[in-house]
Amino acid sequence: MPSQLKPALLLSMLGLLPLLAGCDASPPETNLAPAKAKAVQCVEPTADMRRNHMVYLDVHRDDSLMDGIRTTKHSLVECIYCHVAAAREDGSAVHYNDAQKDHFCATCHDYVGVKIDCFQCHADRPAVMKQPDYQHKLISAVYHQLLKNDVTLADMVLVSEQWDKP
Repeated sequence: MPSQLKPALLLSMLGLLPLLAGCDASPPETNLAPAKAKAVQCVEPTADMRRNHMVYLDVHRDDSLMDGIRTTKHSLVECIYCHVAAAREDGSAVHYNDAQKDHFCATCHDYVGVKIDCFQCHADRPAVMKQPDYQHKLISAVYHQLLKNDVTLADMVLVSEQWDKP
């Protein structure tokens, strides 16, 4: 190595030291929302679900849509029913795209940087699934009515804002 490059290399390495001072060997704290836990235990062991839940959901989706096999064991609806609270303690609705990021799915997916599209079609909380007049966007301006009952204006506003985000 030419003698002129050694001082430049040394200076550049010294310049990186302040950046390394802010590094910490421990992983960042996670803010994982606890499961609502309506059942005694999940349909699969916790470690397995953390690692493979997306596989179970994909297989269940394919079985349901392609083969007409509809079960509840690995159903997204059942996951939402057990793991997502319908409302916070203050009574406000819990949604996947909320700024608080306290939705059960969002706490992990946000932490690992995974973007999911489940809630473009599926309800993101159990109370909405039980509200029969709840409408959600299927495509652009087309709405689909799930059942027949009242839905709150707050639910409609939150859902419409959710889908308008890029």
